[in-house]
Amino acid sequence: MEKLGRYRIEARLGEGAMADVFRAHDPDIGRTVAIKALKPDYRRDPELGARFLREARAAGALNHPNIATIYDVGEADGVPYIAMELIEGRPLDAVLQAQGRMPFERVLALGIQLADALAYAHGQGIVHRDVKPSNILLSADGGTAKLLDFGVARIGDAEGQLARTQAGQMIGTPRYMSPEQALGLPVDARSDLFSLGAVLYEMVTGKMAFDATGLATLALQIAQERVAPIERAAGDCPPGLRQIVDKLLAKKPDQRFADGAQLVQVLRRESAALATEDAVTRRGLSLRVKLPLALVSITLVALLLSISTILSRQQRALEHMAIASGETIATFVTKNAAVLLADNAGLPPEQQDWTPLQAFVTAASQDGGVRGMVVVDAGGTIRAASDGGRVGQRYAAPSGEPALSDAVTNARDARGGALRFVRPIRYAGADFGKVDILLPRTALDAAMANARTLMIALATIVMLVVLAIGYLSGAMVVRPLRRLLTSFDEAREQGFALRISHRRRDEIGALFDGFNRLAAEIEPRLHGAPAAEEVALDATCIQPAPRRAA
Repeated sequence: MEKLGRYRIEARLGEGAMADVFRAHDPDIGRTVAIKALKPDYRRDPELGARFLREARAAGALNHPNIATIYDVGEADGVPYIAMELIEGRPLDAVLQAQGRMPFERVLALGIQLADALAYAHGQGIVHRDVKPSNILLSADGGTAKLLDFGVARIGDAEGQLARTQAGQMIGTPRYMSPEQALGLPVDARSDLFSLGAVLYEMVTGKMAFDATGLATLALQIAQERVAPIERAAGDCPPGLRQIVDKLLAKKPDQRFADGAQLVQVLRRESAALATEDAVTRRGLSLRVKLPLALVSITLVALLLSISTILSRQQRALEHMAIASGETIATFVTKNAAVLLADNAGLPPEQQDWTPLQAFVTAASQDGGVRGMVVVDAGGTIRAASDGGRVGQRYAAPSGEPALSDAVTNARDARGGALRFVRPIRYAGADFGKVDILLPRTALDAAMANARTLMIALATIVMLVVLAIGYLSGAMVVRPLRRLLTSFDEAREQGFALRISHRRRDEIGALFDGFNRLAAEIEPRLHGAPAAEEVALDATCIQPAPRRAA
């Protein structure tokens, strides 16, 4: 065939159950299309050809990103044909044959697209009836799925009810048929959901859901036998996805999802849950905020008390060391000045010689550890001082200085930044005066400032670590609680048709398993399923599985 109507045939692409597929060119608009031409065997039946065109025209009204667009429907030279969108990609069956089973994240992404396409078609009153891998094309990048071939679809009658298949008439590919199709019973949109479940099963496990060889055996298998548990072939498949596929493959239509829209919602929820992107409305502060705030507050109080105690004790220890050093200096000066003061005390004033004492004080004051030094005789006259201008003046005690005693007087100098040591000078049991020494606090204050800086830095690091730990801990608690809350809300709306998918081995995982067990027990009761179905569903849906290695 070189030409069909106005279309120029370029190549043969393949064949389906009822039609041959060609690559063709539409010269009117310069577009490359795919042509499906009804096979010669079916052209002999005018009614079948008319139905082929009628249903193709109905499918042509569908406009969805995951449904191949039909551009033209007609008949040329007695050949009914459909001109449709040419999709550059590979059929799903070829992809599965080449690559085997798919990662469950990709299964969910493609499943959402296919379920959405079916939901749209069902909303238009069209049932596909032949959902199978060869009727699903994947784009070149593998990220987009297109549902093809509504050629065996049936549209609703005038009253909007889905038409029924005649008893015994088998339309569709047997291996992906629903039980009602295989038994020749009336079908509706839920038949497509069963077929999609068989496709998803094959995508997850890499194996066909129903693998019998003979047609009769296959029909019996589809109608009565449960598929092999998914976990045998795909242990990494999350329980939630396993439950979705199991529900799609339920033998009774009323035990499947109500429609494609509900399936889309469930698949999206599962995908979001696995990507930890759950979102619910917050009431008040989230635990991920409360927990770090509580931890930071408690840690801050503990750090302030600890740092205050440590700095206070460290300051006392450093001051004690400074005082001990000052006492040593004061004792040294007192002993050396005592002899000179005792010698001059017994001489008349004109014979007294204070030059050696001044020389000693000057030499001692040159030490960087001494800020000032004064030696006073018993009469209160300054006889030697680090400031030579004060020699001969009357000594004035610092304001508020306690009375002299043998004990060391340690007081902050009025000029600030110094430690004062005032000690009496005694020799042979008699008092000959006193010595007043000022020692700088520079080293002490620098040590305390450095200690405070280090403590503040340490406290800041600890606070940041506690804040991060608190936030992450809160997030670890909030996410599963949100999932549980969402699951309860959706269970109320959908009759416990959903399960929580997880891989946890902790108390939260046990909590999720408890919800799954509860849902598995309640759901069949709501739908009137037999007890055996309850047990089987519970056994296959709540067991967590590890994530597949990359």
